[in-house]
Amino acid sequence: MRVISNFAETLKLTRQKIALLAVSLLIAIPACLTSAVPPAAATPVQEGQAIFQQSCASCHTADGSGAAFGPDLKGVTDKRDPDWLVRWISAPDEMISQGAPIASELLQQYSGVPMPDMGLQNPQIEAVLAYLATQNGSQTAPALSEPAEAPATAPQKGNPQIGKQLFTGTLAFHNSAPACMSCHSVNTVGALKGGTLGPDLTHLFGRYGATGLSSVLQTLPFPTMQGIYQNKPLTEEEQANLLAFFESANSAEFPVAPTEESKVPTIQNLLTPSWAFALIGLGGFLLLVLLSNFTWRDRFQGVRQRLVGEKQ
Repeated sequence: MRVISNFAETLKLTRQKIALLAVSLLIAIPACLTSAVPPAAATPVQEGQAIFQQSCASCHTADGSGAAFGPDLKGVTDKRDPDWLVRWISAPDEMISQGAPIASELLQQYSGVPMPDMGLQNPQIEAVLAYLATQNGSQTAPALSEPAEAPATAPQKGNPQIGKQLFTGTLAFHNSAPACMSCHSVNTVGALKGGTLGPDLTHLFGRYGATGLSSVLQTLPFPTMQGIYQNKPLTEEEQANLLAFFESANSAEFPVAPTEESKVPTIQNLLTPSWAFALIGLGGFLLLVLLSNFTWRDRFQGVRQRLVGEKQ
């Protein structure tokens, strides 16, 4: 009987453990299933809005304000053929080189500044167009989750002299980015003016304006520059100093009240970097010749005196 009693107690404890385990499983399984559900994927409109903010907003607006350098894109999906928009966004340089009418008109309208090839693929382009379609007034794009914006502050005033030092590389960038002069030139930085790999930036401020150029310096939306500066962004102070430098360079080339004398070509404006380099090299060679003649001015005279003495 004692054995039977012990067995009954053991069986009772086992049933209690099984019941407790079952209750635990009932609680845990729904929680696991809930946590295993992946978050909802971003819609094409949300994806397009994110791409627009990252790659397009430096030059374009889409709210009808026209506050950026490039054209405002509100309603563009109604104005332009969808296939044309895909071609234009994917390869604007090709359409410009082919002389496409609308592309040529836009190039002339915006001071000859071409739209860069942003390297977007067709799915990304379609997402951007889906977002732009919501900006036509009939729909509203779902808002992206963003941190609360800090109170607006007055734009920082830059120093053109520091901007020039940053451009030429005599003052290093905070994040160790390469100097602008490695690829670009500006007519006011000296005889050599800078590199020739990238475009001349003397009139950059005149083409973009303060608002557009500020946005460009902040995002550097061009694919080549993104590869270089992606992990080495410019600080706000550096952006302000470069903006001030480009403004001063543009003003130096285009005086506020030009006179007849200021229109006369100067040697500095006529000399290309290649000619300036050649002239500097020639000047250095002549200087070396003069120095060598001065250093050994008595050498040939002494030899001549000995030769004349031997003949006599």
